[in-house]
Amino acid sequence: MSKQEHALSKIVNLCANRGFIYPGSDIYGGLANAWDYAPYGAALKRRIKAAWWRRFVETCPLNEGLDAAILMNSEVWVASGHVAGFSDPQVDCRSCGSRSRADQLIDDWNETQNIELHVDGWSNEALGDYIDEHKIPCPQCGAHDFTNVRTFNLMFKTFQGVTEDNLAKLYLRPETAQGIFVNFRNVQRTSRRKLPFGIAQ
Repeated sequence: MSKQEHALSKIVNLCANRGFIYPGSDIYGGLANAWDYAPYGAALKRRIKAAWWRRFVETCPLNEGLDAAILMNSEVWVASGHVAGFSDPQVDCRSCGSRSRADQLIDDWNETQNIELHVDGWSNEALGDYIDEHKIPCPQCGAHDFTNVRTFNLMFKTFQGVTEDNLAKLYLRPETAQGIFVNFRNVQRTSRRKLPFGIAQ
C-alpha cells in the first residue's frame, strides 16, 4: 500500500468512526466507490449546500436557481454528443488483470520514449495496433498481454417502466449542465430575465 493510499485509508476510517460517512452496503460486503452520509456527514453536506446556494443564488443578483431531474430523456444525451462520445477506450492485462485506458497507456509510454504524439480521437483498432506494434508493457506488471481495445461507456444506463428496450432507455445525468441548457428558455420566461444572467444548480 502506497503512502497516499495509507493516508486515504486513515481519513476514511476516521470519518466512518466519527459518523461522517459509512461504506455503502457495508453489511453485504460493500460496494466500491459508494458511500452513505452518516448523521454528521449528512448535516455537514446540508450546511455546505445551503451556504453554496446562499452565496451563488440568493445573494447573487445575476443568478437563478434550478434543480433539474437526475434522469433525462435519452435524446438530450444524443444531441449533446454524450451517447456517442462519452466513453473511454479500455484494455485489460491478461497477466495481472489490471485495467488501463488505452489512450492514456500510449500517451504515458510515448512520454517515457520522448515521442511527441497524442492519440486523441484514434479508433480502438488504431490504438490496439499501436500498442501491439510498439510492445507497450502493462504499467502494473510489465507484461505485454492485453485484450483487444474496447469502449467503456461512462454513462450509467437504466430503463423507465417495466420493459428494458430502447424506447424505455434513460441515462443517469453525467453532468449538471445539460439540465440548465434544456431549461434555459423556461427559466428565462418564468423569471422574466434578460441576458446576461446565470443558472445555478
